[in-house]
Amino acid sequence: MSISYQIGNVEADRRSIDKAAARFEHLINDLRRTEAALMENIGAEEHHTRRHDPSDPHYSMLARSMRSRLDNLRATIAKLEAERQGLAIAA
Repeated sequence: MSISYQIGNVEADRRSIDKAAARFEHLINDLRRTEAALMENIGAEEHHTRRHDPSDPHYSMLARSMRSRLDNLRATIAKLEAERQGLAIAA
């Protein structure tokens, strides 16, 4: 195998990793915007119901549901960021 062939493969791999990292970055940014929107909606619901403590038995079911979605979303973002870090190390 020639050196130029090996270098070409390394460069192709690096471009592929760079593209994947860019896709991860775009997805993470989209999810961050969704996170901000959910936080805003939770705040609006809490303001509307005048209940801000999730442990309150009268806390809004809608806000509780959105909080659960927010927790799941944050876990997904954390996993994607870890994957992105792995790509950065590989590049």
